Amino acid sequence: MRIVFWQNCITPHQMPYITQLLYDKRVDEVIVISDKELISSRRKMGWNNNSVQNSDSFKVYIHPKNTLIEYILSEKSEETWHLFSGINAFPYISLVFKMSLKYNVKRGLITERPYTFAFGCSNGKPLWLHRLRFFFQDQKYAKYIDKVFAMGDDAVKYFKSVYNGWSVTPFIYCTDFQYVVNKRTKANVNFCFVGSLSCRKSPKCIVKAADMLHENVNITYIGGGEEEGKIRKFIANRQNLKVQILGFQNMNKIPVLLAEQDVLILPSSYDGWGAVVNEALQAGLYVICSDKCGAKDLLCNSLCGSVFESGNIVDLSKKMKYCIDNINEIRNTCQHRITWAKERISGSVIASYMVDCLEGIVVKEPWKI
Repeated sequence: MRIVFWQNCITPHQMPYITQLLYDKRVDEVIVISDKELISSRRKMGWNNNSVQNSDSFKVYIHPKNTLIEYILSEKSEETWHLFSGINAFPYISLVFKMSLKYNVKRGLITERPYTFAFGCSNGKPLWLHRLRFFFQDQKYAKYIDKVFAMGDDAVKYFKSVYNGWSVTPFIYCTDFQYVVNKRTKANVNFCFVGSLSCRKSPKCIVKAADMLHENVNITYIGGGEEEGKIRKFIANRQNLKVQILGFQNMNKIPVLLAEQDVLILPSSYDGWGAVVNEALQAGLYVICSDKCGAKDLLCNSLCGSVFESGNIVDLSKKMKYCIDNINEIRNTCQHRITWAKERISGSVIASYMVDCLEGIVVKEPWKI
């Protein structure tokens, strides 16, 4: 089998499984074609692709010429899968997808559910608008797509609903996380948030929920953004809230910082996935996640975490109270989450799952076993 990935940029949330594909004896060659190497915002945060090395059977091309694109599309068509990420979002991917239509090849999509966040609301651009767009603009291409790898159960439901001729497979993002020895020493529970302090991520609701507990609570924000001022204003006269806002950190520092935490909270009002949930579980943290995050699917096991109703401060406060009351159990099951993540969502596991799905083998999603 030959697998070709077409991406807007080299993504750190897909490369951990892509680089593992060749360890599967069923895969002979892997090619990654990207419009850009890395977007500047990720480079500033410490992302890099130093671990990606070309070989005879693994190649990475950055914005290749059309002649090379045509060659890759035409070569070994019977044994090749071409997997596209972002055919509507990125002009380069859309162009290559349309170029592929003159070749008899197998095509797949790797995609999140349509982006619905707008005007400060998780459903500001509702799914019915996306369905209309699909009907009038995209449906003519649907028959050329053989498989859809959809990020999370919500995405699976959406893509099954718009075109019943598709084979839709549940899928997840993947992270390459360097584990650091646990350094949790404080008596109080250490809650944390990792990501941009943006309206879409709803970071302020964490301190609002914590304030309802009337207990001393430690909260660390790792990230920056427009909501920082609102958070600082809210906590100004609340002595029970011990809050640190560290700003954006180099990605190399994230494992060290997570090693000091007990619980990650991702309260997004919309998140196509939320790869920080992967990282937190790999670090052994318990996770509280909103029901608007694709990564909530990783919390089927109650030892891994829990899900609250997005925007419901009372519900989030109850989840945080549970962590405070059960902190000893949460700390004692840290290694369970680390082991679970290695066995269920690591790059090698997801690579094997993808190959099974491309071969048409019916398998259970490893993160739901």
